[in-house]
Amino acid sequence: MNSHHMYRLNRVISALLFLSLVAGCTGNASTPPTDPTPAPVDTSPTAEVTQASVNPTLELVADSNILYQDDFTNPATGWPEEKFDNYFIGYHEPEYYHIEITSANYKTTVLEPGKQIVDDAIIEGKVFTVSQKTAAEGDFIYGQVFRRSGDQYYAFTISPRTKKWFVLKSSPNALAVLAEGTEESIHNLDAEDILRVDAQGPNFSFYVNDRLVGQATDADYKSGEVGFYVQTLDAANVHIHFDSLSVKKFDSSPPPNPPVVMLYQDDFTNPASNWPEKKFDNYFIGYHEPEYYHIEVTSANYRTTVFEPEKQSFGDITIEAKTFTVSQKTAATGDFIYGPVFRRSGDQYYAFAISPRAKKWFMIKSSPNALVILAEGTEDSIHDLDVEDVLRVDAQGSKFSLHINEHLVGQVTDADYASGEVGFYVQTLDVANVHVHIDSISVRNFETPLVCNVTALTLNVRTGPGTSFPSDTYLSKDDVIVPIGRNSEGDWIKVKLENGEDLGWIFDSAGYISCSAAIDLLPVISP
Repeated sequence: MNSHHMYRLNRVISALLFLSLVAGCTGNASTPPTDPTPAPVDTSPTAEVTQASVNPTLELVADSNILYQDDFTNPATGWPEEKFDNYFIGYHEPEYYHIEITSANYKTTVLEPGKQIVDDAIIEGKVFTVSQKTAAEGDFIYGQVFRRSGDQYYAFTISPRTKKWFVLKSSPNALAVLAEGTEESIHNLDAEDILRVDAQGPNFSFYVNDRLVGQATDADYKSGEVGFYVQTLDAANVHIHFDSLSVKKFDSSPPPNPPVVMLYQDDFTNPASNWPEKKFDNYFIGYHEPEYYHIEVTSANYRTTVFEPEKQSFGDITIEAKTFTVSQKTAATGDFIYGPVFRRSGDQYYAFAISPRAKKWFMIKSSPNALVILAEGTEDSIHDLDVEDVLRVDAQGSKFSLHINEHLVGQVTDADYASGEVGFYVQTLDVANVHVHIDSISVRNFETPLVCNVTALTLNVRTGPGTSFPSDTYLSKDDVIVPIGRNSEGDWIKVKLENGEDLGWIFDSAGYISCSAAIDLLPVISP
C-alpha cells in the first residue's frame, strides 16, 4: 500500500474505532446488527440434529465435511433483512444477499444466522460490487469475517478499485491490519471474485480467485462465528452482492492437482498449423520435415522471436518445449541461447533460455527500452548439441518456476506482464550461425506438481518440524518424495513417499532437496 493510502486507511480505522466506542455507550447503529435471536441450541450428544433444525440449509448438505453453505436462493435460511441509518441488508432475489452502506467511513458485519462456532475451517465465498448502486469515486473493502465473538474477529477483505487485499483484526479497542498486499486478479466492479480463508489454529492462508495471496499468524481468537464484512473508506455509497458462502472442515492434506487442460499444443508434423515460414537478412524460420520447426540465425549479436500463429493470450499457464541445436548447421565456436517466450505483447515479454555450450540458463525480460536478465544460473543437466532438452515454465501471477529436464532450476518474481502470447526465442552472442530445432510446444493450465528430489547424501526424517523431534528414518540421494504441508515458518516440510506412505518432517534447504514448485504453495499444517 502506498503511504497516502495507508495514511487514509489508518485515519478511517481511527475514526471507526471512535465511532464504535461511542456506539458502545449510545447504542449507535455502527455496531454490528443484532440478528433475530436463534432458537436455543442443545449441547447434548444429539445437538447435531437439533442444530440442523435451527439452520435449514444444513439439512441439504450431503458432504459431511461441509459445516455450512448457502447460495442465497432461499430467504428461509434466516439471514437478517434490516434497514438502519447508514446501511441496509437483505436478500436480493433471486440469488444474492446484499449489504449496502450509504455513507463514507463506516463498517458493518453480518453473521451467519445459525451463529455456529467454528474453529479450524475453510471459508469460501463469491462476491462482487454492483456498480450502478455504488459511488463512482472513492474506495471501499469487503469480504469475510471469521472467528467472531462480539467485537473480536478477523476479516479478509479486498478492494476492487485498488486491487488490494487486507487481513483485519478487530478487538474492542482497535481495528488493525495484520497483512496486506496487491493482487491483479481482483476483478473490477460487477465481476465476481472468489475469496477463501484456510484457518488452522493460529495459521491463516488467504486466496483470491484460487491464488494464494498471503498468510498470517495470530493466536488470539481460536473460534467464533463467520459472516460478511463491508467497510467504506472515502466512498459515499457501496452495494455488495454475496453470491455464496461455504464453511468446510479444515483438511490438512494437499488439494488434488487440477485436471490437465491443454490450451495449445503442436508437434510440428503438420505445416497446416500455420507457423510462419520466412527468410530474412539475418535469419530464417520454417518447418523442417518431418517433425520439427526450425529457427536459424546467420549472424552474431542478433536475436529473434516467433509466436504461436493464433496469437492467443495466456495468463497463468504451464508452458513446455522440447528443443535442441543442430551441430552440423551451427558454428563450431561461439555461444548462443534459446527457449520459450511467454506473456508477449509487442516488445514486452519474458523468455526462458538456455546455452548448451555454457550449461547456463537465463530468465530474460524484454521491454521497449531494454533487455534485462531477471535471473540466471548453471544447470549441468543441459545437454550438448544434437540432444533434446525439455524446458518448462510454470507461470502463476507474478511468480515463475523454471525447469530443465524435470529439474527445478530457479524461481523468479516479476509483476509487470500479466498475460500475452507464447512462442520461441533465439539469440546469438558471439556465434556466427546457429540452427535450433523445436520438437514440440504445449501450453496447459497452470500446474503445481509437488514433488521433491533428495540431493543430500542422507537426510533425516523427524517426527515433527524441528531438530528437537526424534529422527526415526532417513532418505538417501535421489529419493523422490511428495510434500504434503509445511510449518508456519516454512523451513520444515512434511513429506510422504510416492506410493503414499507417510514419512514425517524434513528440513527444507536448497542443499538438501530440489522441489518442482515453491513450498509456499503448500498448506500450513500442525505436527
